[in-house]
Order: sequence, then structure tokens, then C-alpha cells
Amino acid sequence: MTRAERTFVTRCSLVVKPIDVWTGFTPGASSIRVALTETERKPIRTSDGSYAFLDYAGQTCTLVITSSTYIEYRKEIMLSEDGAVPPILTVSLLPNRTYLPPAAATGLIVQVCDESGLPLQGAQLSAYIDDESAVRGRLADDDADGECKRIRISHGVTKLSPGDSFVVKEREGTATEWNAMVDWHGDPSVIGLERPFNRKWNRGTKLLAAVRTTSDKNGFAVIPFRGLLPSVCPVNVEIVAGDRRLAAVWKAEGGRVIQIPPVRL
Repeated sequence: MTRAERTFVTRCSLVVKPIDVWTGFTPGASSIRVALTETERKPIRTSDGSYAFLDYAGQTCTLVITSSTYIEYRKEIMLSEDGAVPPILTVSLLPNRTYLPPAAATGLIVQVCDESGLPLQGAQLSAYIDDESAVRGRLADDDADGECKRIRISHGVTKLSPGDSFVVKEREGTATEWNAMVDWHGDPSVIGLERPFNRKWNRGTKLLAAVRTTSDKNGFAVIPFRGLLPSVCPVNVEIVAGDRRLAAVWKAEGGRVIQIPPVRL
């Protein structure tokens, strides 16, 4: 066989699409490092800013994304057995304290401490905005259950984008179920979900802007909200650290990043 006749075949094993949750865009290649712990081979950067891992032989892998400005992301992934359809994973990257907020950004910064005032690392913070003018969208179909992990919606003032988390709330109900958008499905009104809903939801059900993040080694957590928001809006927050839990309602201001007084659990 001559050199001209040789054929090399590569197989795409995994595609990773990192998204900055504050801007909705893919971070620059110099700002993050995307890797699998099981291999030293580096991914290929695609034209849309995604990262493609080629010819990975295992059935499971651990994805790690590190950065000086984002919280470290780590997840174990199951790959398809035949490798015919590589999984495409949308990853929401959350800012840390060193991240420089974009212009006119809205967000909250808080330090989480224990009873004695010492910083708590790894506290889980869940926050959503329950305000009519901040609704990301509404369900457009009756009895939506997210079957096949997709739903049809009517968009809000700020549209949902891949990587966005949201909380589901009926017109007169309470916010009870979390989910996230992972991609579009051709039709601009159809979005892909991270997972199917736990129940059926009625047409008109709200999708509220939401964020889940964790506190760093100094107890600080950044809660970012993307898009246009009211000058003042209530943010429902829950903080969990082991068996300690706190629920609160804070105030966010559209276009400002506000420092909240330290919280003790």
C-alpha cells in the first residue's frame, strides 16, 4: 500500500459546549481548560466553540473544566456503546469571585459562614426570580411533560439560551421543579431539556430565571442573572450546607451586581 492509499479514520466520542451563564456565549479558549481525566489527549476546538474528543476507547469518562474565573466543573459521563452518536453535552459555567461581570450585569454576591462566622466551602445555593417582567418563557402546549426531553414555549423578554437554568411555576402555584435548556430543536419555539419533567404542566406555566451555584473556599458565591431585568426584583434563595438550611428573599437590581451581607447557617 502506498502512502497515498493509506486511510486514517477518527471517531468523535464526545462534544462539549461550554456556555458562560452570565453572557450566554462560549468562553474564549484561553480562559478555560477542557479535559478528560482518563486521557492526556486534548480535544479539538470546533468552529462553534465546542470541544470534540476523538477516539476515546472507554464507556465512561470524567469531564473536568477548570478556569481562573469560573467554578470548576466535573461530571462523569456515560458514552454510547457503539459510538455511533457521540453525546453533545452543554455545560453551564458559573462565575467565581475573580470573574469581571459584563457591562450592565445583574447579580448577587454573598459570603456563607457557619454559626461562628467561619467561611463555609461547598454550600449549595439555589436562586430564582419570581417577577412577571423577568419570566423567561411560558409553556405553549397543554399537558407538557417534557417527553423526549423537549418542550414548546413562548419566549419572554429575555429568551432562554442553551445553558440556562429555570424553575417551573404555574399561574397561581409555587415554583416546584428545576430544569435547564440544553439546545434548540430547529423550530425556535422548541427547546431541549436537561431531563424530562417530573409531572405534566399546563399551558401558560411560567419558566422563571434561575441559578444554582456553590460557595468557594472563602465562602463566597456569585449568583448571576443574564438579560434585562427590572430595576428591583425579588430573588428567592435557598442555601444548604450539610444539615443546615436557610431560605430567604433578597432584592436584585437590574444592571447591578450587589454585595449581600454575610449569611450565617
